[in-house]
Amino acid sequence: MNLGAPIPPRRRYTTDRILGAALHLVRTQGIDAVSARALARDLGCSTAPVFRCFDSMDALHEALLDRILELFVEATESARDADPLFSAGLGMVLFAAEEPRLYEALFLRPHAWTHKWGPVRKRLAARMSDHPRYAHLPAADRFGLVGRASILAHGLGVEVWFRRLPDPSAEVLRTLLHQLADPMVDAALAHGWTADIHSVRSVSSPSSPVDVVAQTDPGVAHVQ
Repeated sequence: MNLGAPIPPRRRYTTDRILGAALHLVRTQGIDAVSARALARDLGCSTAPVFRCFDSMDALHEALLDRILELFVEATESARDADPLFSAGLGMVLFAAEEPRLYEALFLRPHAWTHKWGPVRKRLAARMSDHPRYAHLPAADRFGLVGRASILAHGLGVEVWFRRLPDPSAEVLRTLLHQLADPMVDAALAHGWTADIHSVRSVSSPSSPVDVVAQTDPGVAHVQ
């Protein structure tokens, strides 16, 4: 035995390191693969460091979703087009193409933190105020328009996520999104269809051009 041999340094298991391992698990195996045992295995430790950094697996999952949401916001705020609403939509669709498991974790699996979309939508609505296409709209209408456009962008995102498009390249997705979104946005602006439909309970007759009735649902009002 070499008593003079240096003692190897103890590994430090920080919150960031555990979240990094969790993010790697999501990217390679999906959100369902994230567990204390799986993280301990990948980190080469017991589960104790996981629960020293996080009070529970729910707390870890929330922090992980926050990290994924940060990456999503970076994708939607990258300057891909002069129109901030279209740019965000394209970023959303490309996120589904480039980070399919992260997109799935955020949008295609149930979780308790969907209320965090509200601040993200508000940030985009605020950026839209500087664009001539949307500058005349009140903040509430810009917020509502973001919600409507997100439904369309997610529809294309799900097609990409399911790999239903033969060519999901950035240029093809840009063209498709323009073809789908431009008429919707033009119609919404022309007819005043800008109410926040995520906080609406009743809808007008399909034969009527009148927009949905803006009756706030108290259960989701906190996202505004």
